[in-house]
Amino acid sequence: MKRVLLLGGGILVVLIVAAAIFISRIDAGFVVQKIAETTEKATGSPLVFAGSPSLSVFPPGVSFGQARWGEIKDGQGMAVSVQSGMARLELVPLFTGNLVIAEVRIDNPVFTLRENKGAKEQKAAAAPQKDATSQSGAPSGELPVELMRLAVRNGTVLYADAEGNTLNIKDINLSVENLRRREEAGVQCNFTFDMSDATAKQAANLSGSLALNAKLRYDAPKIDFHQISLTFTPLTGPLPKETGPVNLTCDGSFDMQKQQLHLAGFTLSATPARLSIAGDATLSPLAFKGHVDVEAAPDKLAPLAGQQLKPGSGAVFAFKSGMEYSDNTLHVRGMDAKLDETALRGDLTITTGEVLSVTGSLYAGTVNVDKYLPLPEKHEHKAGGAAPAKADKAPPAAKEDPKSLPTINVQAKCDGVRKGKLGVNNLSFTLKGEKGKYALSSLLCALASGGDVKGSANADLSGKIYAVKTTATNVNVGALLDAADMGRPADGTAFLDADVTLRGENAKAMMASLGGKGLVEVRGMKVAALASLPHNIPVIKGAIPNHFDLVRVPFTATGGEVTAKPVTVSSPELNAVGQARVSLPREYLDATADVKTLGMTLPVTAKGPFSNVSVGLDPKFALDAIKKAPGAVLDAGKGAAGAVKGGAKNVGDKVKGLFKK
Repeated sequence: MKRVLLLGGGILVVLIVAAAIFISRIDAGFVVQKIAETTEKATGSPLVFAGSPSLSVFPPGVSFGQARWGEIKDGQGMAVSVQSGMARLELVPLFTGNLVIAEVRIDNPVFTLRENKGAKEQKAAAAPQKDATSQSGAPSGELPVELMRLAVRNGTVLYADAEGNTLNIKDINLSVENLRRREEAGVQCNFTFDMSDATAKQAANLSGSLALNAKLRYDAPKIDFHQISLTFTPLTGPLPKETGPVNLTCDGSFDMQKQQLHLAGFTLSATPARLSIAGDATLSPLAFKGHVDVEAAPDKLAPLAGQQLKPGSGAVFAFKSGMEYSDNTLHVRGMDAKLDETALRGDLTITTGEVLSVTGSLYAGTVNVDKYLPLPEKHEHKAGGAAPAKADKAPPAAKEDPKSLPTINVQAKCDGVRKGKLGVNNLSFTLKGEKGKYALSSLLCALASGGDVKGSANADLSGKIYAVKTTATNVNVGALLDAADMGRPADGTAFLDADVTLRGENAKAMMASLGGKGLVEVRGMKVAALASLPHNIPVIKGAIPNHFDLVRVPFTATGGEVTAKPVTVSSPELNAVGQARVSLPREYLDATADVKTLGMTLPVTAKGPFSNVSVGLDPKFALDAIKKAPGAVLDAGKGAAGAVKGGAKNVGDKVKGLFKK
């Protein structure tokens, strides 16, 4: 046995020495020439070495200096160059017929790819058509080669397409270790990049750095991955600096034969938000079942959309839900979200395809919209400077096909909505419709200032036609006016019944098209301004009453012209009958009334634009009064007009502001 071992060892030594002598006698120039010829025949371009590679036996391998392949010609082509490199094999596995690469190192590689328009068209025409019925077989359990270590140092990728878009990747450092079947491999990579979009109207450059760390294990047909960490740090581009580094972590596995992905954990996070996903997915056909969690800060996300929320909002949004997707249908089950102290719960089914469909139910707590409204845009214009350039008129939007509008069937409930001092409580409604025609039914809510509202509405979005029916009861007039920042010129309890239609693309057009009818009643009404009228008008004996049992205003509207007739006011001490015409397009009021009080009839008028309503006595009546007591009436008339006009103007300004929104 000893002699056999000695004999075998001797034969091995002889073979190694013979291989060394053989390699030392190989003409390196001949090898370089054959490599160039082979690569040119296979790819159309030769692999050219600046100097002859160096071959070694102990350990078996090769090292080389500068080398290049391909060229850029007429603005297109592909080229690769390296400064130096080496490859080394494991010796022992060679005797068993296995190829194990101990180490590969490539220094300063540069990969350049340029496309022009002609090359892009040829590439698209030559692209093979995919056969939807073909399926790939089971992946091989053997790796074509086993690699102990791969190192790429200071690499560069330069890309430019026919439109002038560029991608430059620099300082690429890649390390792969222990790439062997059923064993864990480690991957590390980092680089910087600069991307530009030449087709954008404004400069759209994105630059930053990226770092990757991962551990992989291949056991056919599965690839297990864990401790994957990808960090992207933006330097320039659409992401603001406040976004900070974007981090991705992931653990799971992928079955290449079944095209199934298992995510034990997936997290994408940045300073404004964090997204977490866990579950199972199938890539063909696309399907997913699992859970999704989201945490976000709206005030930090708003700048990404070009908006800015009010300072100090500090809102926090959290979302958790089970999700299931297949056959173009997404089920959001057991949704549990929270925005600050406002809860949002529900279940939704969203179907995509030719027409989007949304069905389900939603519940929300009390929402304070003031915290989440964007700040108004600032338009600075220095005195004496050039006026800011007017923005170009946007082209008219293409008319949307009603058949493409979504199908909706949603029931919603909300504890309350607040904006400033205005608010509603216990809001509920059902929204249904399809193809641009929608119906809002079973609308119920309570005004935070006092009163109940119920109603319904219909909308034809393709024709921009809207119909509203509403009834309001027990409305606290004074509290409502005060909540709308109109002061408190009147108090009372109101009732409203209205059935109106509108059409148009904006509020101004809708007001100009207002049509329909309705009734407003106010009981126990008190007008504070009347108490300020002087008591020394000669023709009036005593103070004018400012409290009324009932004010009744039936109205009709056509083309934005509202006619209220007859307007009646009744109380033990005062009765009035009149009429009013309100022009919403012209923002103008013209009203007259005969007021019976203190044993006489006073003809009162109110005319003028909403911003400057003039209230006074009929001119003929005033002339008769002046003849009897000119000085006193003139002085008293000025005071009376000022008191009533002040209150009317305050309300008029608010109404005018609403129409201009």
